[in-house]
Amino acid sequence: MLYWLSVILGLMDFDLLDFDLDFDISTESPSFLDFGFIGLKFLNLGEVPIMLWMSVFSFSMWLLSVNFDIKIEVHTIMDYLPIAARNIGISLVIVKLLTQPIKGMFRFKPPNEIETLLGKTCQVTSTSVTERFGQAELEAEGAPLKLHIRSEDKTIQKGDLVQLTDFNTEQQVFYVVKTNQES
Repeated sequence: MLYWLSVILGLMDFDLLDFDLDFDISTESPSFLDFGFIGLKFLNLGEVPIMLWMSVFSFSMWLLSVNFDIKIEVHTIMDYLPIAARNIGISLVIVKLLTQPIKGMFRFKPPNEIETLLGKTCQVTSTSVTERFGQAELEAEGAPLKLHIRSEDKTIQKGDLVQLTDFNTEQQVFYVVKTNQES
């Protein structure tokens, strides 16, 4: 509750305690890690932010303990182990069910990928476009994108509309063709 209260009040960022674990283990023989963390993926860990997942898990553990274990007398840790195992198991099922509908909402989709830009129309900002030089501006969300463009057509001048047809990854430039001028 303290974590979420501090997020609401703006004292902490939502992603402060969210982290990724990247492992690079190179072995010649098969390993148990080849299967990955299938159980964690099944429980939607990695699909939803860890703090959201932990909040749902701990809240369900707390609700189970308050509602079912209030009258149980615990004298040693061995008395508590079966109760904790039951609550953990039930909480994992609850977390799976509650986070399943929202797991796709947190995937990051990078903006302005090359595949999405191809076919779009932009306006030439350089004096001309040749096979060795050219720049254009493409309207996007927020600020316009400044693109390096190339063309075999010698008639493309500043202010002309061009369509992005191909991308050269080696030179990091777009190839364009002139389009009909639209007002």
